[in-house]
Amino acid sequence: MIFRNLSKLSFYLSIVFSSAICLAQNKDNQNSSNKNTEQFDTSTALFLRVQPTPEDVLKMFHEAGMSPNEHVMTQEENKLVKEAFEMLPPLHQRVLKEHLKSISFLDNMPNTALTSKIGSETPNRLYHITFRAAILKQNVSEWLTEKERTCFDNKDKSRSVKIEAGKLNAIVYVLLHEATHVVDGSLGLLAESDSDKNIGYKSFAADFTNGIWKDRTTFSFLPTDSLFAKNHFRRDGKIFSLTEACDLYKGLKMTPFVSLYSSSSRHEDLAEYLTVYHFTKILKQPFTIIVLENGKETMSYSPMSSDLVDKRIRYMSIFYTKNT
Repeated sequence: MIFRNLSKLSFYLSIVFSSAICLAQNKDNQNSSNKNTEQFDTSTALFLRVQPTPEDVLKMFHEAGMSPNEHVMTQEENKLVKEAFEMLPPLHQRVLKEHLKSISFLDNMPNTALTSKIGSETPNRLYHITFRAAILKQNVSEWLTEKERTCFDNKDKSRSVKIEAGKLNAIVYVLLHEATHVVDGSLGLLAESDSDKNIGYKSFAADFTNGIWKDRTTFSFLPTDSLFAKNHFRRDGKIFSLTEACDLYKGLKMTPFVSLYSSSSRHEDLAEYLTVYHFTKILKQPFTIIVLENGKETMSYSPMSSDLVDKRIRYMSIFYTKNT
């Protein structure tokens, strides 16, 4: 998400398992200290860019009444991060080399990740990604299931939802999602202003959002299902009972989105779409939303099998070009 003020940040941090972003287009909230605008060695391997969390990022958490602290990485955790970077698409590898200054891991962090722009003076857009260290202990199915369950009150113990996405570590999914925000911001893929768009990707925003997004958070189509339009990840969304789960996902099936979280903004739509595409088509992992009653499956939905979702696959080719 694009945070334009602290109150908005606080709102999204309240969604414990959600991911967040400060994109390059957010020119009104670039308060990073000057020391963060210093140049860095772009030849440094991406997985070696683990550094302390920038002070201004920690300040946002503290001012929102939260107290995360730096996580001390273990050798095994560093290995997981290295492997996750190696799984990123070619365009991500190239863009992050020039634009991802650092990453960090925090304990007691309320949300999953925060991608923030570093500095306001540097001509080169630089980013820092902060991750909740706890995800290093989870596989992707566990983490996605926890995130999805925040959409429901979970009072009915006979019913539940889960997402089956394989056993890779959660950092693989989260890093790809957040790294897509860095690519998006660095190249201006979904920039609303032509001046922010990379000349090589001028048509991408129109192509990817055509008939779907009117602006950053407003649909250009009228959802046929009112439950879907009011899901927890939308502004002014609500928490549903588990008895409504099947109807909610039937609504999702009638859209071009790969997940409920995709509907929160055009930027999250891109990050989610590419991540699910990469997981299923490139890494050959499953991605299926399952509704259960008394332990038995009552509904399942694999978004990448949807014709509406499939129509957007052709736009993903830019992330896999071999050109430098």
